[in-house]
Amino acid sequence: MSRIEPATDEMLDHARALLTEGRLVAIPTETVYGLAANAWDSSAVRQIFSAKNRPPNNPLIVHVASLARIADAVNMPLAKPLESQLSAVSDLWPGPLTVVLPRGQRIPEIVTAGNPTVAVRVPSHPVTLSLLNRCPFPLAAPSANRSNYVSPTTADHCENGLDDTVEMILDGGPCDYGVESTIVRLHESGPRLLRPGGITAETLAERFGLSVETFVAASASRQAKKQLEAPGMMAQHYSPTTAVQLLYPGSTVPVPNNTGRIAFQKLTDEQASRYAVVEVLSESRDLEQVAKRLFAALRQLDQAKLACIHIDTCQSLGIGRAIMDRLERAAARNGDF
Repeated sequence: MSRIEPATDEMLDHARALLTEGRLVAIPTETVYGLAANAWDSSAVRQIFSAKNRPPNNPLIVHVASLARIADAVNMPLAKPLESQLSAVSDLWPGPLTVVLPRGQRIPEIVTAGNPTVAVRVPSHPVTLSLLNRCPFPLAAPSANRSNYVSPTTADHCENGLDDTVEMILDGGPCDYGVESTIVRLHESGPRLLRPGGITAETLAERFGLSVETFVAASASRQAKKQLEAPGMMAQHYSPTTAVQLLYPGSTVPVPNNTGRIAFQKLTDEQASRYAVVEVLSESRDLEQVAKRLFAALRQLDQAKLACIHIDTCQSLGIGRAIMDRLERAAARNGDF
């Protein structure tokens, strides 16, 4: 029996009741679908980790209804430097931006993996915003899939990847961005990019009055830490079960039998003929289209019983930075970067 429900007022009220009771609900956002629980309820949040088989050192993002309700998750008032940094980007909410700030007292340690900080955002999907406005509590919500697997961008993806611990999946249609939110740590020493995502590093660096190089410089060194500051920072992540090989410009890669191809633009007939299955994400290499369709294509080819999946690459600029971050983590299982 399907757990997918239309996002009617009746179903939103039912979702609120389930969340109030400590149950789990899969919700649509503009980035990917999330697996939500009452962020103030440690028992409910513990169910997220169990349902996803998620390691306890991997913190969750907390979703709030508006900037005015940030105190539901964050210790307020903020120190002046943090207040100034938040002010520089707060108009990007609702939207695919997550900021890391001091954890509020009502947020249990399990949400933040023991960190004194919490990752928080205001999503822009109208269904989840409506749900958040119905709830007197914020929602902790990582991607609605098994840990380390490809993130879901449709309600069907959630149903195929989660067990019966999830009471309801609210159907909000395909996600607009297709990659997760950008995560930024706000700190008195200055903001730093922790995960590239739907809002580009270039846009944020300009808001903060920093060079892109300075803004992203600390990211790699922070990811090496055992204590993760935010979600999406593990070396291996977003991974299909099928082996992934990245195709870099100028490189020559043999094509074994029964290999699939995810292409960023239309292939020639000769190129396409070498592959068992081909998914073209954009006719013209539009990277926003590539990002939106990437996870769905990975899931589709992963179900095709292929020996390997070859995937195009791009420059780590603009939205390409988020695309390459996801691809490099997806290929990490094979040691292929």
